[in-house]
Amino acid sequence: MENFNELHTFVQVARAGSFTQAAVRIGVSKSALSHSVSNLEERLGIRLFNRNTRNISLTDAGAQLFNQIEPLFAGIHQEVQALGDFHEQPKGSVRINCSDFAAQMVLYPRLRQFLQQNPQINVEIYCDNALSDIIRQGFDFGVRLGETLHDEMIAVKISEPFEMVTVARPAYLAEHGKPQNLTELAAHATIAMRYSAEQGNPAAWEFQQGDKIAVFLPQAHFSHNLNELLLQAALDGIGIAWLPKLIAQTALEDGRLIELFPDWAITYEPFYLYYPSRKGHSQVFKRIVDCLRM
Repeated sequence: MENFNELHTFVQVARAGSFTQAAVRIGVSKSALSHSVSNLEERLGIRLFNRNTRNISLTDAGAQLFNQIEPLFAGIHQEVQALGDFHEQPKGSVRINCSDFAAQMVLYPRLRQFLQQNPQINVEIYCDNALSDIIRQGFDFGVRLGETLHDEMIAVKISEPFEMVTVARPAYLAEHGKPQNLTELAAHATIAMRYSAEQGNPAAWEFQQGDKIAVFLPQAHFSHNLNELLLQAALDGIGIAWLPKLIAQTALEDGRLIELFPDWAITYEPFYLYYPSRKGHSQVFKRIVDCLRM
């Protein structure tokens, strides 16, 4: 193949899932990307993308090509990044996919000093509460609960286990009453997490007491995909929320919120940083892992 730029463009568009997002990511015009992909399809004599006015998807041939060459381009990227090892001050960029809670309460507190000490290293955090394919979407790392992953992934513990709490503003409880169980909770206005636009219902609330597990399906009066906004809604008295305790801790301590069902508060596994088990990780890559590792 004479033009590797066309192959690189194809990989970027396939990762992004759209010409528009790929154009923003690599800093060229949408029309230039479209022209490059069309040239590649003409050169190969086969269509790589199904296109309509709103979105694109890989054809079977496109998916086969992507699965074969994407790891090669990822490997090239890793080796180029590794050249930073020859510098006294490593430089490069990393992209991390995680939830807003992990970004706010785990990643950034650890990265704050690291970023000040390493001005040549750029860190991009993309918050997405849905599960993501980090390889396909071009991320260096992902963050998720627990260390159960595919065999080709490495998991590194980056947090302690964390507790969830059910909370409400005292004024809300004074007006509407304090629920004593999940049956009574169903009669209240609830504030719930909605992980993505594609998700039909808000996320279920989970409770645990000993070996007993209970699940509550909120009919959310207000839902959002950011924990901070859910916290604010609870503070404003919109209803009852189910949040990570770390986020609600200050408001609980100063009395702005009251915890409900403390004996049923569930504790989840720690967060783990995960990444492909490829060889040749750059010095920048290794420094990020060392910074976040517990």
